[in-house]
Amino acid sequence: MDCKACVFVDGENLRHSLIDVFRDDSLLHPDQYLPHDARWTDFFDWIVSAAATDNCRRLRTYWFVTEAIDCHPYGLTQLSDAANVARVTAALRRRDHVQHQLKGLNDIERADRIQRITADLQKSQLQIESKFHQWISIQNGIAIKERAIEFRRAGAISFDLIDRRFGRDKAVDVRLACDMLMLRESYDTAIIISGDQDYVPAAQILKDSGKTVINVAFQRRSGKMLPGGARRLNIVTDSSLIVPYNTLRAYMGFAPSKFEPDQKAA
Repeated sequence: MDCKACVFVDGENLRHSLIDVFRDDSLLHPDQYLPHDARWTDFFDWIVSAAATDNCRRLRTYWFVTEAIDCHPYGLTQLSDAANVARVTAALRRRDHVQHQLKGLNDIERADRIQRITADLQKSQLQIESKFHQWISIQNGIAIKERAIEFRRAGAISFDLIDRRFGRDKAVDVRLACDMLMLRESYDTAIIISGDQDYVPAAQILKDSGKTVINVAFQRRSGKMLPGGARRLNIVTDSSLIVPYNTLRAYMGFAPSKFEPDQKAA
């Protein structure tokens, strides 16, 4: 009987791993969501063929992403409410960056500076929310174009408007683990693309249910493995697949590297 495999992708983990893998070659800018010319169907099919048995086929790839974005400080778009204005102002004044700008100003000057900072943050919020909606459009485009790839959304990712930095997404890992368990009667092999040790309990339950569990890691051109946190997941899974640098580079739509020959998956 043919083996059926499902691939479970932690979306943010994959995105950051790709940025790290190609950082030294400047192939993927940190602001770019995903490679434009990636062949996702071929990539996931290759992963199944390389990781599982010869007669195993990919049933579906479940790609888990955040459902919303939460910007800090909160409430910048509802500043008509006086109480909300006071709360946002207090939040701004606690930041070292803002305190430095307010130092030495009188009350009127401080109020004016706070107003200008708030206006700049509102613009930043509109920009990052627009970028997040572009990510959703890219995801929808992949789902339409590629075969048997389904995006599943949960939780939110935070973004600090002052520090211009993303926080960790919330609830995505829980949704991925729950769905791996909920869907286990439909597949024989679960392939996890993530280095998050939070998936260790779910992987153990799947193994106890008679399923094969495989973890995927990526190789930099230097030979370093990413994501680094995959070590704990590797211990509990049945086996691991290392995606060679040039293999990943080819499936992501980049020209082959001239620096070293490709290596076989382990």
